[in-house]
Amino acid sequence: MRSSFARAIAALAAFSCAGTLSVAGPAHAEPVKLRLTYLMADLILPVLVARDAGDYERAGIDLEAIEGQSGPAVVAALASGEADLGYSGSIPPINARLNGVPIKLVMTLGHEKAPDMMLTGFISTQASGITDIQGVRGHRIALNANGGLCELAWRDHLSAAGIKWSEVQPVVLPFPQVEAAMQQGAVDAACLINPFQASVMHNPEIGAKRIAAGMLADLSTPGLSDVIYTTDKYAAEHAETIRTFGEVTVAARQRLQADPDALIAAAEKYVGLTPQAAADVTLAVVRDDVGMDLTEVQKLLDAMSRAEMLSSPITAEDLAGTTAK
Repeated sequence: MRSSFARAIAALAAFSCAGTLSVAGPAHAEPVKLRLTYLMADLILPVLVARDAGDYERAGIDLEAIEGQSGPAVVAALASGEADLGYSGSIPPINARLNGVPIKLVMTLGHEKAPDMMLTGFISTQASGITDIQGVRGHRIALNANGGLCELAWRDHLSAAGIKWSEVQPVVLPFPQVEAAMQQGAVDAACLINPFQASVMHNPEIGAKRIAAGMLADLSTPGLSDVIYTTDKYAAEHAETIRTFGEVTVAARQRLQADPDALIAAAEKYVGLTPQAAADVTLAVVRDDVGMDLTEVQKLLDAMSRAEMLSSPITAEDLAGTTAK
């Protein structure tokens, strides 16, 4: 029997050979260097697969992708000039803009919506005795960063359940550290995204239970979960590079959506998940269009306002620009 890694390589090789992207850069032109810092999550998998398949290079982009530990860390890489584009949840770049960092949202990568695409999970350990969101009162809850999407998600769900933020004990841990903390009893419940959620749910030593789901308590209309962002300066000077990056990414995402085996293989290869955990990974895509929608941005701002996470007034146009729809 072949190892998981061997099966991953075979599936990804077949995926790469199944069809290549038609976007092409100028003949004989030097590829444009593009530095992307990203938070590991399911929606970054098409980017990593397309990079290793040579799709970006064929489109005229020399993509360097570097993993960050949290959304704020991704923002910091852009602010320091170490990255050109960032990928994470949608809240860290909004907070950066609020704090004077000239960050602009340029691309939508993922959404959550009820009832079938509520991928942010609130997971408790068996040892905690927590069986629903009401049970977290007084307990230690993990979030991956202050001012991140998980903080907003926790605040929104707790508020809907009538629980004050002061009634829980927040513990900030990067996603890769949460599973060990749950296993060791250092936290009682956690906000998790895939692929980390899938790994925790398949860890028998945790006895995980999903007590709530969704980046917001009300997802009757889609919530904007995952975005690509950059600095105002880079957006103004490299619009064509960003557009090409988006086209390559969408094409790779569509191919992974059409090939579940390749998606599982990607989760095994790039994240190190077991085959069972990798099978739980999905791509939260509501629409193929990756353009920014001001209505979706405003929904986030309204939620942040309710959670008292807006330090100053800001508009959707400030964040996404006047070209967003």
